[in-house]
Amino acid sequence: MAKFKYIAVDAQGKERKGVIEAEDSRSATAALRQQSLFVAEIEQEEDASASGLSKEVKFEFLENFGSVPTQDIIFFFKQMSFMLRAGLPVLHALEMSSTQVSSKKLRKIIREVVQDLENGMPLSMAMGKHPKTFPELTVTLIYAGESVGELELVMDRIAEHIDKNAALKLQTINALIYPTVVVLAAIGVFIFLVVKIIPAFGKFFQGRGQALPPSTQFLLDLSAFMLEYGLYILGGVLLAVVGISIAYRTPNGKLRIHDLLLRMPVTGKLLTTAIMAQLNWSLGMLLRSGLTALEALKISGKVVKNRVISDKLYAASEQILSGKDLSSSLRHPRIPTIVTAMIAVGERSGTLDQVLGQLGAYYEERLAMGIKRLSSLIEPALILIIGAMVGFVYYAFFQALFQIAKT
Repeated sequence: MAKFKYIAVDAQGKERKGVIEAEDSRSATAALRQQSLFVAEIEQEEDASASGLSKEVKFEFLENFGSVPTQDIIFFFKQMSFMLRAGLPVLHALEMSSTQVSSKKLRKIIREVVQDLENGMPLSMAMGKHPKTFPELTVTLIYAGESVGELELVMDRIAEHIDKNAALKLQTINALIYPTVVVLAAIGVFIFLVVKIIPAFGKFFQGRGQALPPSTQFLLDLSAFMLEYGLYILGGVLLAVVGISIAYRTPNGKLRIHDLLLRMPVTGKLLTTAIMAQLNWSLGMLLRSGLTALEALKISGKVVKNRVISDKLYAASEQILSGKDLSSSLRHPRIPTIVTAMIAVGERSGTLDQVLGQLGAYYEERLAMGIKRLSSLIEPALILIIGAMVGFVYYAFFQALFQIAKT
């Protein structure tokens, strides 16, 4: 038998503290509930006579670091949806899920949720105690599912939503990997030429005491400038990055930076497409789960990370309270006209959630096409830039050699 310290509330609302012996925390909680005590906290007492801590206690603190992998969360919600459809009670389904997930942190969180449910707490409130794993969007959808009795459908939609968001991020990251590698290679080639190759050419040619061709002289002057002022330029770039980072931490600075990102010629359109895919899919899912347009806008404002769009969503929720429809309240220079036009059609036909889902799928396809197109343009452009840099060095070098050979 183990000893458990507890904090509980009795039928009169008074706090009670004490120690109880039981086989495990669940048995201890059940025993306290038989005494008409509502358990708020319970934990096992450490054995002072033990020579050392168990492995579970030793490494428990490590589980609090990092985040639960996205794929584990998707698997958890899909598994819960399947078990609830099969007719299992929520508590039983959670207990089974805690034995199936691979993430130790998620396993621990599920067990805490189970304990809260045994103490009489609703599932949405129990999940809300873990905002890093179950954000507000998830908790609100769970609450809506509890209210309308469609928890299995909501869990399936949550898994699909997380999966789509992860796919969007993965598409963007994969598209940027190759260009990033090429850019870093170009910078490395430039530094190598400026620091090693061109100065060696300069010593060789200047020792001849002859006037150099303009292209060769330009390379030598550029190399001398970069060697002399390169650290100052690097320092200026670092200061600019620090300044932008500081500005990004302020509300007004973050708003301006996000607006600038949306205005950029090529990447701005791609970013807008990604935001529209996320926004329309989120709004459609929330409305389909039984939330009002007001609630859906407020939650989507927290899901969308771009301040320009999120601020507009909050403003739109206020305009809906004043009697405006959703389509007109969403009109904004950074929101494409097709979005508000299609939303207006959905409002008139009573199929708003379906229209938003179709818009989300449309923008997902456009995002995938845009990423492929951008990659196909960036890759040859960067290769041409590196080739031009190396080619110009060879051109200047051979020009100088030919001039020396003529004399």
